[in-house]
Amino acid sequence: MKDRYTIGEVAALLNISPQTLRFYDKNGVVVPYCTDSKTGYRYYSYDQICYISRVKYLQQFGFSLEEIRDALAANDTRRFRTFLQRRRESLQEEARRISDLLEDLDWYIDYYGYLDSHDYSGLPYRQQEPERYLLAEPIRPGEDIYGTAGKRLTQMQHSGQFADAHFLRCHGYLLDFHALLDGRILPTHYFVYLRRQPPMQHPDLITIPAGPYLCMQARILAEPFNGRALRPYFRNARSVPLVLANEYEDNFTSFRDCVYEIQIQTGPGF
Repeated sequence: MKDRYTIGEVAALLNISPQTLRFYDKNGVVVPYCTDSKTGYRYYSYDQICYISRVKYLQQFGFSLEEIRDALAANDTRRFRTFLQRRRESLQEEARRISDLLEDLDWYIDYYGYLDSHDYSGLPYRQQEPERYLLAEPIRPGEDIYGTAGKRLTQMQHSGQFADAHFLRCHGYLLDFHALLDGRILPTHYFVYLRRQPPMQHPDLITIPAGPYLCMQARILAEPFNGRALRPYFRNARSVPLVLANEYEDNFTSFRDCVYEIQIQTGPGF
């Protein structure tokens, strides 16, 4: 067996470039076994080829060369195992973060395709909704329903008490049911959705129950609303239902013109 290998031979064996080996040398990761004083050629031992292969393998886990150099230089397999375990924990945390991002991306893709898949030409329709979670700011008597409560909600949403909450970019209103049937849009709260039930208690956190909802689309901030179309469905209602109006952004410049899906809770008593 050969006792030394040129930089070109090592590069070919490990499918890496000679420049990478020079970089390893410059950073003290793998210094050649010897260097010819006359030619300047670098030579590596067979053991060093195995060492370089380990360095290359470890790089795929995202370790820096400095981390790999220091971990291997300690020549302690127990410490090295701890070194690997810490990286695994870090990657697990990153995987959870990426999984959450993918889940959010799926939600937003559905959100921006929702109006295309729920086009009922202005007619009411029924659909089943899961349990949902809102942070809702009450709208005060006499104030503008567009923006004023939204400012307070934004401040609350970004305060320290909600640092661990997972909000979605989806807003809406809770509406007065009787005003709606009269063709009037009378919001009682402005809200933002949360991805999941928040880990804290707060008086402005509201759980919306799962169940069937009667729905209708309208541009409630820009156009008159015809509540007469909903009256036949609630003639025999024995209680006042919950009413949500979910905003769907069909443009990014004039939010007053956005479409809202009005959802009226139905079920027993309706």
